[in-house]
Amino acid sequence: MTAEEGDHSEQSRLLSSAADGQDSSYSACSEPGDGAAQPGEGGPPAPLSREQRLLLACLCAGSLLGGCLVALMIPFFPVEAARRGVSETVTGAVFSCFAATQLLTYPAVGRAVPRLGVTRSYSAGLLLAALSTAAFGLLPLIADTTAFIAACFVTRAVEAVATCFINTASLTVVAHRFPGRTNTAIGTIETMTGVGVSLGPAVGGGLYRLAGYGLPFYALGGLLAAAAAVTGALMPSVAPPERRAGPLWPLVRVLLTTGEAWLCCLVLLAVSMNWTAIDPGIGPYVLSAVGVSPSELGLFFLGATGTFCVFSLAWGRLHDRVRNTYLLVTPCLLGAAGGLLLMAPSPLLPLPPSRWLLGVGMTLKELCQGGAYIPIFSRLLMACTRGGLDSSVHTQAFVSSAFWTVFSVGNVVGPTVGGALIDRWSFPVLTTALAGFSVLAAAASGAQALRIQLALNREPVVRRETEADRPDGDQTARRSEEG
Repeated sequence: MTAEEGDHSEQSRLLSSAADGQDSSYSACSEPGDGAAQPGEGGPPAPLSREQRLLLACLCAGSLLGGCLVALMIPFFPVEAARRGVSETVTGAVFSCFAATQLLTYPAVGRAVPRLGVTRSYSAGLLLAALSTAAFGLLPLIADTTAFIAACFVTRAVEAVATCFINTASLTVVAHRFPGRTNTAIGTIETMTGVGVSLGPAVGGGLYRLAGYGLPFYALGGLLAAAAAVTGALMPSVAPPERRAGPLWPLVRVLLTTGEAWLCCLVLLAVSMNWTAIDPGIGPYVLSAVGVSPSELGLFFLGATGTFCVFSLAWGRLHDRVRNTYLLVTPCLLGAAGGLLLMAPSPLLPLPPSRWLLGVGMTLKELCQGGAYIPIFSRLLMACTRGGLDSSVHTQAFVSSAFWTVFSVGNVVGPTVGGALIDRWSFPVLTTALAGFSVLAAAASGAQALRIQLALNREPVVRRETEADRPDGDQTARRSEEG
């Protein structure tokens, strides 16, 4: 190869790496173009293997039950706590400690999963969730109110630790076993999570009315235990346990010094805050502004969450088929901002509050949130591998835990900031602030989309120049052989 050919080849490789957003040697979390179909290139992605389908079925079962676990006690626990003389502030803290515990636990779980084994960690998380959920059903047997409150906090925190193992192991499996189909797998899992979150309150409330406080927890605990047994027996092994973990600081250093990793964290933070910051104030606001009762508001949430579930799989498949995923993330963030502006509506819009604006805003937000959220894990993982990390299970588990840690930050900060803004100003001011933060994330995403697209537009030129040089080299080689 001539020096000029070498320059062309290296330039083409660098442009392709910049455009695809990954190192060519890494395939465990590849973009379309490395194992998946691209627009105008090849056919659709290869069908899932039997092992992949079995893995995905196990992950979907856990995600469905995990979603139920998060939302199961929303309809009836505040009522039961009020009967015991527990204040609304303490009841809210019981719910909030779930996200706070996750925030503190995810970093440690990211280190523990490779040592325990990925599939073993997943099954153990399901089993721990089963035990803690069943234990929650026994809490009314505690007569002392203070002891009852303490037990609620402890049990809810154990549930949070269990979900940390489930979620971290789940994304590690996706990263390790679904090359080229990462976003499709995540979209499928998120669909099942959304279904669980939607069904949890309805099922929990129905079982509570049927047989009292304990039955919802016993039923879900039994299902979680069955899922733990089934996944432990049938779930294919992803990777053997690695007893010796490398140092943590190199992983953290790459994460903190990679520009695209910061962009992914910004987008993820915006999305998670959009989901949780409105929780403290939307109920009282819509009741006073447009007369929407709590039961009616539940129907609005059901419709919006249903939209997210329906479109999550489509978003995942679409992201797997485009090379520049930020071209989709950017308008989705802007769409989510538009939905937030319409919900209240914003003081910036000359519109009076109404039920249809509330419904359209909530549905638009959920529709677009999925398109912005689903590809972020794969982008974060690729950014870290381009920064110098290898494609081992340790790296994948670390990035998975980092992803969920940032998401938990949004879950903790969102309601806190949301409540403060509502107390200081109003609910419409909160939704306007959230929309502004989403626009900021969209601007950063748009800049990255432009950078990648410019690299993609230059890539065919470099390839044509390289291909134009190759025949001369081939001809010279043939002449040498003939001589």
